[in-house]
Amino acid sequence: MMQNLLIYALFGAVLCAFAASLYACRRVAVNEKALAELDWETLANLTGEVGAIKRSLQKTNSRISGMTSSDPMASLAELQQLRVVQPQPQMERKGG
Repeated sequence: MMQNLLIYALFGAVLCAFAASLYACRRVAVNEKALAELDWETLANLTGEVGAIKRSLQKTNSRISGMTSSDPMASLAELQQLRVVQPQPQMERKGG
């Protein structure tokens, strides 16, 4: 009785392994069919485009973070304070 149960369990495990291997073979076939038209030139072009998009996105993110990093009104107030020129006392020149 126990041997029959063991045989059925092993038979089920073999069927599961066979189904998994069929699934893996099917996925490989689908990927090979999808990548059949991909050549090195296309891959190089895609890599270049991804690099250009990445640089553009980094520039945009840095601009956005620069705009929101501080309060714009505080920046304007600091600029106005820098523009104000303090009069320097004029010394009389003696001698000559």
